[in-house]
Amino acid sequence: MKYLSSAGVRAEQPGKLLRRAAGMSRHLLWPAVGAFGVTALATVARLLGPLVVGGGIDAGIDAGDKAAITRAAVAYLGLLAVQYVAARWSQLAVATVGERFLKMLRSRLFGHLTRLDMGFYDEAKTGVLVSRMTSDIESMTEFVNEGAVLTLTNLLTAVGVAMAMVIVDPPLALGVFVVIAALIAVSVLFSRQVAEAYEQVRERIGRVLAGLQEGITGVRVVQAFTQESAQASDFARTNERYVEASMAAAWAISWYFPVVAFLRIVGIGLVLLLGGRRVVDGGLSFGDLVALLLYVNWFFEPIINLANVYNLLQAALAALGKVFSLLDRQPAVSERPAASDLSGPVVGELVLDGVTFGYGDQPVLEEVSLRVPPGQRLAVVGETGAGKSTIAKLLMRFYDPDRGRVTIDGNDLRDLTFAARAGAITLIPQDGFLFNGTLRENLRYGKPDATDREVWDVFRAMGIADWVESLPDGLDTDVQERGSRFSAGERQLVALGRALLADPGVVVLDEATSNLDPETEVRMEGALRVLLAGRSAVVIAHKLRSAERADRVVMIDRGRVVADGTHDELVATHPAYRYLVEVWERGKA
Repeated sequence: MKYLSSAGVRAEQPGKLLRRAAGMSRHLLWPAVGAFGVTALATVARLLGPLVVGGGIDAGIDAGDKAAITRAAVAYLGLLAVQYVAARWSQLAVATVGERFLKMLRSRLFGHLTRLDMGFYDEAKTGVLVSRMTSDIESMTEFVNEGAVLTLTNLLTAVGVAMAMVIVDPPLALGVFVVIAALIAVSVLFSRQVAEAYEQVRERIGRVLAGLQEGITGVRVVQAFTQESAQASDFARTNERYVEASMAAAWAISWYFPVVAFLRIVGIGLVLLLGGRRVVDGGLSFGDLVALLLYVNWFFEPIINLANVYNLLQAALAALGKVFSLLDRQPAVSERPAASDLSGPVVGELVLDGVTFGYGDQPVLEEVSLRVPPGQRLAVVGETGAGKSTIAKLLMRFYDPDRGRVTIDGNDLRDLTFAARAGAITLIPQDGFLFNGTLRENLRYGKPDATDREVWDVFRAMGIADWVESLPDGLDTDVQERGSRFSAGERQLVALGRALLADPGVVVLDEATSNLDPETEVRMEGALRVLLAGRSAVVIAHKLRSAERADRVVMIDRGRVVADGTHDELVATHPAYRYLVEVWERGKA
């Protein structure tokens, strides 16, 4: 059977999943061998117990030898001690190997997510991705902590019991194996039913988490439009589908375990019937019969235990398949093997040469050609959906053009290393995102080796040193999650400072002042003048003021450049731009 990922991609079969996991964890080979060794020792110590009991009955009780009974009891207690110590080490060793594997897997998955392209994030739901890192990894953690030792111990026990029964009495062992064959057939049927059910459980819990996150994140909009009941109804339907999947798994479990219990009784009864008759006939010792009865009980016990952890195993395998499916997603934008750094300092000449681009089958830009000379401030304007923000994304190489090329100082962005592009071009989005941590850490994000002196020089140059000094802890001020401690304007000021400290040759602004009040916008404009001095800049303009302040304005309409010139020139000569300006002016009124 195969597992479906949340993206509909078929993942490997369980055997392939396990082999792939083993290949990823070659560094854990010897710890895994040690864990297997102590687990095998604990299992062998337990399996020798019935043989010691049977020998004590035959050599001690039947023969009336008290010394033999004492020796058997001492040997049995010794085996119990070995089993106890080995089992404890087994639990710790297996958990250690599992946790080290999951640590490696979490780090690799997070690192891979940070390298995936923006196209992936445009398609993926945040709740589903969070589910991969939380509930899916948690499923594997639960199996590591609770199910891994049980699985390994009981597999070894089942094999060991089968071998021991054959050694004690092959004919009776053969009879028990017939019952076990029926149990295996039932277990295979059960596994096929429950695997599909648990795959649906894993899939639908991701949707539940996605719906939960969306509802909480958008609660202001929900309440603003009094859509609480509608939102709750949507979540209830998603939750109901999750419950249906869980009940399908519960139904499979409800018939399986009674069948296992019935077959267990049949197996014990078969040994009592046939073995008891052979004891009476003298073909089997009473001690061997007792040992066989213990082994039969133990034969079913590991299978029942395996069934008990089967849901944990299925959930872990399904989660592993989803994680591997995500790891298999290759970035659409990648660094070429022959990529190089810029040969000299950034001059700042940007060129879009015959660029055509679309999201999937939806064309956005068609044959766009632009040249931004060094030091020029270019504003890109147009109606919503015209392709303005797409130009910014192509300049940042969040996407590669379908045709044409984007260059800086004559170098195709696809031929540069990611580090070279990041050092040359910096993006300042509409919402200045800040990471949880201190103000200093956020400022130094683009230049980790910057000194405090350099940070303060940036603040003074931007004219905001007095604001930083007024903070309770200065550079050590905790900005809190997403910079919630600061206002939108303050977050943007920090984002501008971060960009200035990184000292790029080109700045791309996706209308960094569009969400600010007039007073804060004036302060931001002062900081922007410092940031943009001597640098090329491309401003995605949603407001008239950004176009007025630019050296040059380009108007985009339906993915094509329809106007190019200064603001005053276009107002005087281009009707479409003049109409756009009139719309902006009416919006200000």
